[in-house]
Amino acid sequence: MPYQRFLLTLVCLLAPLSAFAGAPEAISGDDYHKTLASDDFSESKLGKQWRLYKGSSVVKDGVLQGIELEGGGHAAVHQLKTEPYSDVELTVDLKFAGSPSTNLTFNQHKFKGSHAGHLCRVVVSPTKVTLRDGKTGVFNNEIFKKRQAKEKLTEEEQALLKRTQAVFPVKLKKDQWYTVTVRIKGDLMQAFIDGKLIGSLRSPGIAHPTKDMIGLVTPKQSIYYDNVKVRVP
Repeated sequence: MPYQRFLLTLVCLLAPLSAFAGAPEAISGDDYHKTLASDDFSESKLGKQWRLYKGSSVVKDGVLQGIELEGGGHAAVHQLKTEPYSDVELTVDLKFAGSPSTNLTFNQHKFKGSHAGHLCRVVVSPTKVTLRDGKTGVFNNEIFKKRQAKEKLTEEEQALLKRTQAVFPVKLKKDQWYTVTVRIKGDLMQAFIDGKLIGSLRSPGIAHPTKDMIGLVTPKQSIYYDNVKVRVP
C-alpha cells in the first residue's frame, strides 16, 4: 500500500477519537504573550510585512479593503509571513461589504505535504463559521488531485472530509464591524466573535508545528479588515 494511502487510512481510523471529542472549554487568550505581528493600517499603503497574492487592495482611513479582481480567477489573498509557530492566536476586525465570506488561513510557505502549503483555516460568512483542517482533509495532496480531476472519492476519503471540518451557524450583519479571533493550541482550533466562543475543531493537521504564513482571503467584492494581531505563547 502506498505510504500516502496508508496514512490516509490511519487518519480515518483515528479521526473519530481526535475530531469533535466533546465540547472543549474555551482556550484562554492569556496563553499567548508574544506578538509576532500587528497592523492597524494607519499607513497610506500596505506594509512591507504583507504580500498580496492575486486580487487587489486599498488602504484608506486606517482600513484594509480586500478586493477580488473581476475575471482574475482567484480570491484576493493578503499574506502575512512570520517566524514559524505551532500554537497561535489571530485577531482581526472585519466588516462584510459585498463578499460572501472570508478565509482566515494558516499555512507553511513552500510546504509540500499539502496543496500549496495549506494547513488549516476558519471561514467566516454572515450565516456560518467553518473550521477546517485542510492538511489532513480537503488539501491533502491525494484528495486535492482527485477533486481537481473530478474523480470520485472513496468512502474513506468522503468520511475524512466530514471529520476534518466543523460548521457552526451565526447571524452577522453586513456593514457592521466584528472582532474575529482564532486560537490554535495543539490539535485544537477555536473561533470567537466579539469574545464569544463560536465553535471548536480538534484534528491532527491543526497541530502542524511550523506554520509561518497567515492569510486574509477575500472572494468577490469586498471585505474590510483592521487591527490585525498575531500572538504566540
